Amino acid sequence: MSTKALFPALHSMPLTSNLRGDFLGALSAALVGVPQSIAYGLIAVSALGPDWAGIGALAGLFGSAVAGLLTVLLGGNPVNIVGPRAGTLLVFAALIGRFLHLPGMEPVEAVALGCLAVALAGLIQLGLGLTRLGRLADFIPYPVIAGFMNGSGLLIAVSQIRPLFGQPPAAILLWAATLGVMLLAERLLPRVPPMLAGLGAGILLYQAARLAGLGATLGGTLPPLPDHLHTGLISLGDLKSALHDFPVSAAPLMATSVLSMAALATLDTVLTTLAIDQLTRRRSDPNRELAAQGVANGLAGILGMLPCAGSLTRTAPLVRAGGKTALAAILSAGMLAGIAVILAPVVRFLPQAVVSAALTLTGLGILDRWTLDILRRLRWNRLAHLPHADLLAMSAVVASTLLFGLVVSVGVGMAVSLTFFLLRMSRSPIRRHYSAAALALHVQDDAERLAFIRRHGQDISVIELSGVMFFGSVATLQRQVERLIAQSRRYVILDLKRVIDLDVTAARVIERLHIDLDRAGGRLILAYVDPERRFGGSRRFDGIDRRHHEAPRRLWRVFDQAGTLDRFDASQMAPDLDTAILACERHASGGARIAGEALPPSAILNGLDRRSMRRLRPYLSRRRFVAGDLIFRQGDPPDSIYFVAAGRVDVTIDLPRTDRKLRVRTLARGAIFGEMAIIDPKPRSASVTATEPGICYRLSAGDFERLKQSEADIAFRLLENTGRIFVERLRASNLMIAELET
Repeated sequence: MSTKALFPALHSMPLTSNLRGDFLGALSAALVGVPQSIAYGLIAVSALGPDWAGIGALAGLFGSAVAGLLTVLLGGNPVNIVGPRAGTLLVFAALIGRFLHLPGMEPVEAVALGCLAVALAGLIQLGLGLTRLGRLADFIPYPVIAGFMNGSGLLIAVSQIRPLFGQPPAAILLWAATLGVMLLAERLLPRVPPMLAGLGAGILLYQAARLAGLGATLGGTLPPLPDHLHTGLISLGDLKSALHDFPVSAAPLMATSVLSMAALATLDTVLTTLAIDQLTRRRSDPNRELAAQGVANGLAGILGMLPCAGSLTRTAPLVRAGGKTALAAILSAGMLAGIAVILAPVVRFLPQAVVSAALTLTGLGILDRWTLDILRRLRWNRLAHLPHADLLAMSAVVASTLLFGLVVSVGVGMAVSLTFFLLRMSRSPIRRHYSAAALALHVQDDAERLAFIRRHGQDISVIELSGVMFFGSVATLQRQVERLIAQSRRYVILDLKRVIDLDVTAARVIERLHIDLDRAGGRLILAYVDPERRFGGSRRFDGIDRRHHEAPRRLWRVFDQAGTLDRFDASQMAPDLDTAILACERHASGGARIAGEALPPSAILNGLDRRSMRRLRPYLSRRRFVAGDLIFRQGDPPDSIYFVAAGRVDVTIDLPRTDRKLRVRTLARGAIFGEMAIIDPKPRSASVTATEPGICYRLSAGDFERLKQSEADIAFRLLENTGRIFVERLRASNLMIAELET
């Protein structure tokens, strides 16, 4: 494997092509990363007492440096800066706290088991990245993410505010002043990291008050570090000892925490990668970034450092300051490691009140912006317009976070979101229900069809369905059809045109409805269900893919897999509503058709008496068709107009870039087609095929020209009637469009 494939970020741009910008970007990212890493390090060891505070701060700095270096080397994005993140870190801290409550568990053992969980979570991340399953994190609902962020932020803020009630007033004032400087610096000094400005101001205030003799009233400082430098929370020996003495009773807690950290770190990585791509206008591979950070977290856990993930708050300053190549991220990691070494002796000078203010700001900064925007826009008169289900899911996650901890909150949020999702999806799939008599307005050029609809339309019920039909929603359809059967409706057509998908339960329910209607002497027709063309119209695959460029007929496939197709005959699976009505007509008439030899009455012949018809007949030629005959093809020259004397023909158009044809309408005795030939010389816009044996009378374009010369009154009448036909079709089309919008 080449170095370019192994370390792609190092080869995306020459490392020496942007030295000044990369240095300034690295410095900006480091200035933001130092206070964040220290703050998160203190949070990670908050359950262990003040003696661990300094070690936690250094573990945060060294963890950011090591994880940042590995991520930029192994990942594909050269400016992706990583660091400790609230979600995984709070799970890590909560896990250590839970381990400390186990009988005989020492702090070092608890920390070692927590680091083991970090390493295992990193391995899961690596596996997800290598198997390209990182996109699974996209299925976590945003209200769950928002609730987790809000709960995490509140946990941090409350954990820092609660101890202030036992402190002297001067310590509370120092905390408030430090927090105030941070909040003001965010607005007044946008180029200075707010946390860095607040820490500097707080330390100066503390030292000034201490020189004035008020040091005893300001609270203490962080405890000093041990004599030797700690790069991690534990050593390899501590980890081996914890593994040797691992309590079996802690396995469920360990497994839950590992999965939670892996899921949250994966989510952080994927979302941050997408956000960084938006910022840098590049395209990264989230799965590669996930695998790289999985390696980084695995090593961080073994070395006793904190779990890390991509951080937009660190990457954005680097990019805005001019960082472009991987050198910027490498320099940033080196600066963090150098600062950690330099800061080790001065950690004991950090005032606890100042650090508490920094942690409070960290918690407040985690709060979700979507939630804050809703709170800012909240008005009592607008409560009805709020997303109640999403807010309830988010609130459930926040409440469970505060009451039961972070590990439980993710499961609670997912359960609540899935419950609301199922409730929304279980709404009735019935879009509307009407009798076929209402379709009389849409029937044109088909006197027999119109007569059938007027005579039997009330016996035919059409149920339009939409959305997804599954086990939670199909019961509504079942009750509706049962009511129709009780009303002695003979035919029920299920219009599946707007159905996106259905499951096996829905298919089996439809099969039962078919059986119930059949027993009652009726018939169930499924409209807009086409055979799976890749199977050649049958359910046996012959090895020939007949549709290379189309998605499979999903509804047909589900019906096939459920065994429903074995219960239905071919006439019950119609490609559209018109064909479904025709199936009802044929079933009602026993399949008989009335053939006609004489020229039938047609709208285009209105106003022509017997004498005019006799004058017109010499210009017409008679043609007989069998089922399947192509009368003319889309794109052919417009050479004739046709009158249907017997049988039926289908008008179809070719769908662009596919081998599919869309049937526009079926024409029967008395209808005309191809009439544009006497008006527009452009090629045919559709194809016409005979669907059953029939007879047509043909008036060629040449004969029409002769008709205009010798029988001008008849030619004028034909043109006038053609215009009326176009108007009626336009009205029907407008009505159909209006119904589609309702």
